[in-house]
Amino acid sequence: MKIQTVKLYHVSLPVKSVFKTAKTALSLRETLIIEVKDTAGQSGFGECVSFTEPFYTSETLERSKKILMQQYLPILLEKEISYPFDIHKWTDRKTPMAAAGVENALLDLYARKHGKNIISLVFGEKLKHYAEIGVVFGDIPHEELIQNIRRYQAAGCRRFKIKIKPEDGFEKMEKVKNEFPDLFFLVDANRSFQLSQMNDVAKYDKLDLLCIEEPFIFEHIEECQDIQKYIRTPICLDESIGTIEELEKAFQLNMVQMLNVKIGKLGGLYYTKQMIDFCREKGIRYWIGSMMESGISKILHIQLAGLRDVSLPGDLSDSARYFKRDLITPDISFKNGKMEIPIEPGLGVEIDEEALAAYAIESWIRSVEDYEFN
Repeated sequence: MKIQTVKLYHVSLPVKSVFKTAKTALSLRETLIIEVKDTAGQSGFGECVSFTEPFYTSETLERSKKILMQQYLPILLEKEISYPFDIHKWTDRKTPMAAAGVENALLDLYARKHGKNIISLVFGEKLKHYAEIGVVFGDIPHEELIQNIRRYQAAGCRRFKIKIKPEDGFEKMEKVKNEFPDLFFLVDANRSFQLSQMNDVAKYDKLDLLCIEEPFIFEHIEECQDIQKYIRTPICLDESIGTIEELEKAFQLNMVQMLNVKIGKLGGLYYTKQMIDFCREKGIRYWIGSMMESGISKILHIQLAGLRDVSLPGDLSDSARYFKRDLITPDISFKNGKMEIPIEPGLGVEIDEEALAAYAIESWIRSVEDYEFN
């Protein structure tokens, strides 16, 4: 597979309402969209989902953008690509989101050319027909939270994730559980508790939650050994796990029972499959997260949610919940709590190129003719 042209779009997507976590507030989603085009003129698209600030991981949008423009995309024009995973021989593990964006664009192109859906191609498995909705709420006032839960409960959602912080998270969730005893909840602290606050986190055991996601901030993973001896609620790791080596270490230290899988954070589907294979081997439950990303990335997470042994509904809800207009067509839409998983070739959806052009604040394009390769 020979790439003739590469294009990078710096996109700014207005967000319908501010999304708050323990560490940040997002009112605008800037993201990077990568287009690769082969010598036959066929395109593939991927998304680099890094954020403008390093609140989630150290890889920022500007850092991703720089390495994409200066290294990864020019290298694509030089090399013959046998299979999209080839890029992991020369990409840097310090910028996994940039690498994932390139890999996903190549997979979209490759899978379309071979008439296969990306996730079925990578995993060699038949997907379930439907993905279930799972709604995430930021750190919002109690009354607003209750109203929103009622609204999505009426739309068929039964699994909710609530962002919490140490100051008031337990009291908030205690009220929520009392209000909705028949619904399923998990909480995400985004590493906002100190290890010295172990007893504060253990209080959540009273609430019968599905899991507590990323409760603790720590400098060295060894500090968290045997945490599950003191906290009955399953601990789910997300941003703490970026490599298969880190996952293996967390398992050895008895500090993880669940894993939140996000393609961009892990560096692409090459590494994502490694992680899921390890979870299956060791009995770690896994489920599918989301990065408040455009549909170009999120549609892959919808498809991942179709794997046979995903343990609970993912952080997957309608495009229209976040954005006035998404970058794919059809966009992501759940009816009665379910969405039919697209199994058409490539991403399974088409790119809304008019929307992409409208929301792009900058674009960068290069072709083979721009370089002289030996």
